[in-house]
Amino acid sequence: MALTKLDIANAVEGITAVANGGTGRSSDDRGLFYVYSNANQNIASNAYTIVALNTKVFDLGAYFNTSNYRYIPQVAGYYYIECMLQYRPKAADDNVNLATHIYRNGSNYHSFGESQYLTANESTKPIGQMCMKVGAGKEVQTEISSLVYFNGSSDYVDLRGYIYNYTNSSASDNHMMGHSNQVVTYMLGYRVSS
Repeated sequence: MALTKLDIANAVEGITAVANGGTGRSSDDRGLFYVYSNANQNIASNAYTIVALNTKVFDLGAYFNTSNYRYIPQVAGYYYIECMLQYRPKAADDNVNLATHIYRNGSNYHSFGESQYLTANESTKPIGQMCMKVGAGKEVQTEISSLVYFNGSSDYVDLRGYIYNYTNSSASDNHMMGHSNQVVTYMLGYRVSS
């Protein structure tokens, strides 16, 4: 799938797209964003790694930081967050455990009693996970989505990947996949309720 540029500036009144020198801020402040990784990233076996989501397709609230890969919306509320992470283990036929997490404020446990949909005991952990023996093509992807509460000032999320390579547990050259003009690893989201 080739990445196509969206004409956000003309699609929503009052917005100048980031690519056109604007802030990308929308007057309705839903925080709509879509970012992706534009290059492969090495990941060691048995280590959680922040995914370098360094390219914006759009960021209408200008809340996504491509330096630390965090989404920090400045309007309190519940946000829908969706992510996909494509992996490539070291070698074909490797047996692997893949896990994709949306971390909130540096933790993969989301609930702090603020959300109606999550338990108050800090035990809810959204995860996209797959255990498998990869084939000759090697690329495998996991997806995850969640509703996340943000306080509108300091709460943030980032995307983290994990691989345990049972075939080669010392492998440091497994990859989280990225591409300059194809979206294979991404995060998107928007506010759904106050």
